[in-house]
Amino acid sequence: MKFNKAYSGLINKLSPSLVCEAWSRIISRKRNPITEEEASSINPLIESFLRHEVNRYQKKLKYQRKSLPLFKNSLYDTDMPDQETQTRDTDPICDHEEEINCRIKKELGSLSRQLLEYNEKTFDSFMQEITKQLEERINANNKLRSEINQQKLKLQKAEKLLAGLKPNNSEASVKTHK
Repeated sequence: MKFNKAYSGLINKLSPSLVCEAWSRIISRKRNPITEEEASSINPLIESFLRHEVNRYQKKLKYQRKSLPLFKNSLYDTDMPDQETQTRDTDPICDHEEEINCRIKKELGSLSRQLLEYNEKTFDSFMQEITKQLEERINANNKLRSEINQQKLKLQKAEKLLAGLKPNNSEASVKTHK
């Protein structure tokens, strides 16, 4: 692992473990792999990669510094159990998880109710209109079916009348042909 000395300013801003990790990441890239020789020479790609790593590292440190005072204050506010109690009690994490799960379930219930109320307010009139249109179509279809059935009955009556008239017509046509 030998980054070019031109990058020593950037490398000094990283922890040694991150320098090793950056080296292995740069030479084992899946797309456009770089050889160790290319990585140890001056290359704008290497420089931008190192700058990116330094920025990520500095942001991480800045976040840790912000959260550290909160952590210190919480340490002073709590009573620290002795080592025997620490080894004996491993359930507080589980209790904490149960509390978190309980809070999440309550929040999900609240969100579900809010969503149902919102959907009801938003879509209720829309659904009523669709239901009204559906009922109107059903009624219209029922009327059409009724009319079709009535027309079928009339057609059957007309067919019976025609069937009754046919034998008489056939006898008359037979008589006229003789």
